[in-house]
Amino acid sequence: MCLEWDKSASSLLEKVPPFVQKTVREKVETLARERGRTRVTEAEVMAARDSFMDKSQPVAGAPQAGKTKPADDKKLSILKKYPKYFDSAGNPVLYQIKPCRGAEVNCPFLITDSKILADKIRNRLEEVKFTEKLMNKIEGQILPHHTLKLAVSGCPNSCSMPQIKDFGVHAVEPVFVDPESACIECMKCVETCREDAITIQDGQVSIDKEKCVHCGLCAKVCPSGSIKAGKKTYRTMVGGKVGRHPKFAVDILPQAEESATLKALDVCVDMILSSKTEHRFRVLLEQQGIEEIKKRL
Repeated sequence: MCLEWDKSASSLLEKVPPFVQKTVREKVETLARERGRTRVTEAEVMAARDSFMDKSQPVAGAPQAGKTKPADDKKLSILKKYPKYFDSAGNPVLYQIKPCRGAEVNCPFLITDSKILADKIRNRLEEVKFTEKLMNKIEGQILPHHTLKLAVSGCPNSCSMPQIKDFGVHAVEPVFVDPESACIECMKCVETCREDAITIQDGQVSIDKEKCVHCGLCAKVCPSGSIKAGKKTYRTMVGGKVGRHPKFAVDILPQAEESATLKALDVCVDMILSSKTEHRFRVLLEQQGIEEIKKRL
């Protein structure tokens, strides 16, 4: 039986994407019942969100075999206030990877499961011993802005917010017009496109590449095959940040295969670890220039 929701709790639920609202509602009400509540308030919604974030954290840095809990280190005294910077064994993890939940909730916009690439990114960071090297590089206390923030999204909707991370990726599915397949002017593609990037005139389909975000939805609804999807790739962005002077990440690979995306990660990691300063990654980019990364790809 569903619980009654107060106005503030309902308002928060409305901000959740429609295709996951049912799942979120169930999780919140389960938590409320466990607390003995008969009415859902804002407190239960926020508690459920915090609980989910805690459960998602192992994706950022899963405990590695053979590791032991490090001795108390003054360098970590600030980070110890935040559980997300440590794995379940108490080892520091100086990077956070946030994948979207598209595959988990059967998102209708999903192009590819973001957790697959997120796992490979995490493995790459573990292979190069990113946390260990960054700890050795930084003198004094390690602060949250020293850590690397990453996100992977399974489609251009970017629910994991890659545009405001140090290293962000979202899947893309470029589309093209197939001249061999006649358009039947059903207008489904036009109705589906949120960017108004498609026009049809006298049976001729035109896609505005400047407006298109490569979500692939038009190809999925096209019954005649006049619009087809190409190879699934990734858009890679770097240097996003929030805070006092927020900035969106800058494109370095608009459409790239997984191997190229991981190569871009390698370049960014090397830039961070080889820098003699301890600035945020965005500051390093502005000092060295985005072309420095593109040149090395």
